[in-house]
Amino acid sequence: MSVTQSILVVEDQARERDAMVRLLNSEGYRAIAASNRDEACSMIGASIDLVICDLRLGQQDGLDVLKRWRERRPSVPFLLMTAYGDVSSAVTAMKLGAIDYLTKPLKPEELLVLLNRYLPMRQNREQSSSDDFAGIGRMIGRSSAMKEVFEKIHRVAESDAIVLITGESGTGKELVASAIHSLSRRSAAPYVAVNVSALPEALIESELFGYVRGAFTGANENRIGRFHAANGGSLFMDEVGDFPLVLQPKLLRVLETFSFSPVGSNEEQKVDVRLIAATSRNIPEMVTNDQFRADLYHRLNVLNIDLPSLRQRPEDIPELIEYFLKDCARRHLRPPPEVSQDLMEFLTTYEWPGNVRQLRNAIENMLVMGQPNRLTLDDLPKYLSGNPSVEPVRSAPKTLNLHDLERQAIMNALERTMGNRTHAAHTLGISVRTLQRKLKQWGMDAPPQER
Repeated sequence: MSVTQSILVVEDQARERDAMVRLLNSEGYRAIAASNRDEACSMIGASIDLVICDLRLGQQDGLDVLKRWRERRPSVPFLLMTAYGDVSSAVTAMKLGAIDYLTKPLKPEELLVLLNRYLPMRQNREQSSSDDFAGIGRMIGRSSAMKEVFEKIHRVAESDAIVLITGESGTGKELVASAIHSLSRRSAAPYVAVNVSALPEALIESELFGYVRGAFTGANENRIGRFHAANGGSLFMDEVGDFPLVLQPKLLRVLETFSFSPVGSNEEQKVDVRLIAATSRNIPEMVTNDQFRADLYHRLNVLNIDLPSLRQRPEDIPELIEYFLKDCARRHLRPPPEVSQDLMEFLTTYEWPGNVRQLRNAIENMLVMGQPNRLTLDDLPKYLSGNPSVEPVRSAPKTLNLHDLERQAIMNALERTMGNRTHAAHTLGISVRTLQRKLKQWGMDAPPQER
């Protein structure tokens, strides 16, 4: 049985948007309309097979939509429309990941040619991926640890209860959240993600709950928050362990009543949102140290999925390497190279403090910088091997506990990057803020000189 393919149309002009929707529906597609950047980005978690987006969305830029879709849903083809015949913008869009562009006014036959070209390609690629690799979505693994994770995802997707995803940085917590939403009854509704650690503390309240005009300097108009944007769907709150202690009572009340007041307003808004939270921090320990409210932790920890580190599932590494090589090779328009036995041995025994994210970054680095046909130890990024011509650094002694192993990995990264925290965090596959927090815990918060 054929499945109707869904196309998201992002166009601020109602007449043109409606015309495209009618055309696509008449051709047997399922057209979904969005009139601005926020609406388009709120659909990132929905079942969308292709995006058609105008370059100009009123005062907003369609390239912003492209960037966010490429970050979150890189496998979804993205077509850009422009009425200005702006070749430079089209080139920029192609570099950012757009597969093609159309000039306006659109010619239906040209649009349908592109749809016939790119939608079957994606359908075939996804079918190939599902045949070759075991997992859910972009999560890969046949180990018993990952099979347990996949089973939990299916179970919690049937519920509307709050989910807390725990695990080290780089283990794929956001992929789990996206999979839960996609498998839930809310899959056609918005999926909105927010990373608490990436927001300045002063902006967290207004980002989550919105604000009204005049609430503070610069608030020139009403603005909805992430909770409102996710109404009817799911809100993914990453690094919830970094949520400011002073705001935790308000978050607790929202989770108990699903109502809130925007900043500067006394009027309450009620929303229907399924919260999926994630953290790489040890919240029970934070509760003991009065850094996190116990009642909020218990409210968040209704259903829990704990992700294993890559060290705990080394049998999945060869399959992950194959998957990343194929995926990165496709995006860089080159055939996937072979991997030498010595390199495969190194990659499967390395401790990977940055977990799956760090492994993927290393694979992409070698694919771009290494030999085109066969990757060897000589192609390893310097931050992994030090000097590939000598015996590779093997895993840390097994007598080290996880805390010591983590500290050793961070110290080694700082040494290799000559104290540059930004570069060290990148090599570890963690955020700079996470690195700074670890150093502060160890009494090493005086910033070194960046080089």
